[in-house]
Amino acid sequence: MISSLLPAPQRLPDRCLALAGMLRAALEVQEVARRGRSDNHILLLSVQSILAIDAQDSVAALAGLEGLQRGLQALCPLLHRGPGRAEEAELLRYTMSLAKLSGRLLANHKAFERVQRGIEQARRQVDHFADLVHPSVLAGLADTYAEGIGTLSPRIIVSGESRFLTRDEDTARIRTLLLGGIRAGVLWRQSGGKIWGALLERQKLCECSRDYLRQLPGHS
Repeated sequence: MISSLLPAPQRLPDRCLALAGMLRAALEVQEVARRGRSDNHILLLSVQSILAIDAQDSVAALAGLEGLQRGLQALCPLLHRGPGRAEEAELLRYTMSLAKLSGRLLANHKAFERVQRGIEQARRQVDHFADLVHPSVLAGLADTYAEGIGTLSPRIIVSGESRFLTRDEDTARIRTLLLGGIRAGVLWRQSGGKIWGALLERQKLCECSRDYLRQLPGHS
């Protein structure tokens, strides 16, 4: 019974990276929604990841290993001890919702097609503006999230300061980041990711995250 919940072991590195990608999105959404701060580099990586639909491996699909550092660092503590603070509980809620929504997206042909159209439109806009984070690109991706993902359940309710949640620029950033999290969630699902499976293989996921962190500059 338990073995049936465990995903294929050979895809463990892909699941580890994909979980870090979802956590990256959740962490950055918190920064924007709670503090009005946004790391443009992380936003750029999120857009790169969304557009990388033909990537040859998980690292490329998530726009590089270095940009996953915060997600990899957050992975092990959450899996082992669970959320210790309100913001960590919120982080876990966002990540689990992204994981669930990714499965719903793959099962919903209409929503999936809407997201694909939005990604193709974003690619054309990037070619036109020569800027991955041009306001028009972000606005288009935000609409893609709202119309393709926002129709599915469970809907992600973002918590934060109303002055940030109601500002158009921040709303576009949050929805784009969430779409980047869905991109990671789709990769997680495609590599055999299951919510109960993640709990059962948490020790191996922790070891995997540490292995990847050791590959980054400044880690040993």
